[in-house]
Amino acid sequence: MVDQFMEKSDRNMVDIRAERALKNEEEWAREKQALITKKQQLHVQWRFSQSCCTSLEAMVKNEVAEKSRIWIVVLCLIGVLVAMLFGVVLKMK
Repeated sequence: MVDQFMEKSDRNMVDIRAERALKNEEEWAREKQALITKKQQLHVQWRFSQSCCTSLEAMVKNEVAEKSRIWIVVLCLIGVLVAMLFGVVLKMK
């Protein structure tokens, strides 16, 4: 009789452990899927941030180039004015 109870207890323990193992596997599968989803979201965010940085770098580069061209034009105009003033001063002598 005791042996029967022990066998039944052992079978119940095996069933309980199998049930827990199955439950753990399901939880791990859900956690794994959640992590994969999070990884994909982070990858999309990383690509978006890279795209934004590239766009901002291009905008800054264009603005710097534009300011450089403006300064070159301003310096050329100043040179032309100085040349005209020298021409006027030399004509007056």
